[in-house]
Amino acid sequence: MNMNRTCRQCGVPLMTDDVAIYLKLVTRGAQDFLCIDCLGEQLKCGREPIEQLIQYFRKSGNCVLFR
Repeated sequence: MNMNRTCRQCGVPLMTDDVAIYLKLVTRGAQDFLCIDCLGEQLKCGREPIEQLIQYFRKSGNCVLFR
């Protein structure tokens, strides 16, 4: 799978957490992604709640996207 590794809205290089949370919250079949800031803007929640979810999924150990 050839995925674009820059934010489709602002062009910033993406980290693995950016991609993983986008796949978890939006769609598993995504080929392009939003960075955490742009995703927070789209979801109208900001960055902090998304970072909290990332930590939750990582600590739970139940989501393969955050292992």
